[in-house]
Amino acid sequence: MFALLLPGVAAAETTPATLPEIVARINDVAVTRAQFETRLAQSRSMNPSLFDAMGAEEKAHAMVRVLNGMIQRELEVREAHRRGITVAEEEIAQRLREMEASYANKGGLKQAFAEFKITPEQWKEETRRNLLIERLEAIESAAMPVTDEEVREEFLRNFWKEKTPPSSRELAEHREHMRMVIRQRRWPEQRKSWMQSLADVARLWRWTPAAGGAP
Repeated sequence: MFALLLPGVAAAETTPATLPEIVARINDVAVTRAQFETRLAQSRSMNPSLFDAMGAEEKAHAMVRVLNGMIQRELEVREAHRRGITVAEEEIAQRLREMEASYANKGGLKQAFAEFKITPEQWKEETRRNLLIERLEAIESAAMPVTDEEVREEFLRNFWKEKTPPSSRELAEHREHMRMVIRQRRWPEQRKSWMQSLADVARLWRWTPAAGGAP
């Protein structure tokens, strides 16, 4: 079984120089050292001073956390493909136009890609994968059952302010919104078990600072 939760990692000085050429395998997909180093650089760029101030053990934990995230993304993309979920090129182009508008007064797209430490082609591929994952998780979240009684309890507890009980019509008007609220609250915990189910049926290997080794 693949542990999605961050495992214990030995306190050791861990740098990209110690990494093998392949740091993870998800079925027939390999995560290379170069891909991992790119993602680590992107992670560090969010708060360089905090990352650089980490001790050896903290950095080891951070590296494993980043690698776990890469594996989880691959599992979700794989599942999205299996279910036939697709992303149109125009959707990616629209996201690019939105980004271009957002960075119009901040140095343009060239500056944006430099900040994200990513090439335009890498950005497009990551955007495609993000959209696949968003759609897959939306489908999975929407499939969670919510009973009418749960809807009623949610409405009375958090939305209904009157002293008299709501009518059937008032409950019906808010039913779908209440279901959405309940699913949004439940999804983070449900996602953990769902992700584990994806991992359980995959062939996985992952490097760790403590274990090292080869695939």
